[in-house]
Amino acid sequence: MRILALATVLVIAQATPALCWWQYAEWGLSSRQIASASGGRTAPCQPQVPACARLPGGAAPSLFVDGITMVGMPASAAFAFDAGDHLIQTVVFFSGATPDLIEKLLQGIHGVPVDPQATPPIWRDARRDSEITPLAVKDGVMLLYRPAKGR
Repeated sequence: MRILALATVLVIAQATPALCWWQYAEWGLSSRQIASASGGRTAPCQPQVPACARLPGGAAPSLFVDGITMVGMPASAAFAFDAGDHLIQTVVFFSGATPDLIEKLLQGIHGVPVDPQATPPIWRDARRDSEITPLAVKDGVMLLYRPAKGR
């Protein structure tokens, strides 16, 4: 039964990206461009919003949007920009998700991690030139998306 559920989520995952405006946020876009792409759904980050948390080694997000769907699961996304107002990081928070589930989904979509022995593992999305790192946090899992570093 669990295999059937995972297969269903993976099928949804393949169809979902076309519906998610934020997944087409390209590295280097400005906060205004991200806000425009969201149709006005972005809001300034707030301390109580889990997706807005600053992750170890990550940048502090300044905008977020709640109520998105990724791989068939509800989520929220937050965006961080450099001093020149260029997108440098996206964080997706899945409330109640487990690291095991998210890692299986990443493996189903992107294959094996860049370094299978690394902790945490890092996946590469060549199509979007991104590195994706799943991180277990209080009440769920965050996916940290950053530009790939030529791996």
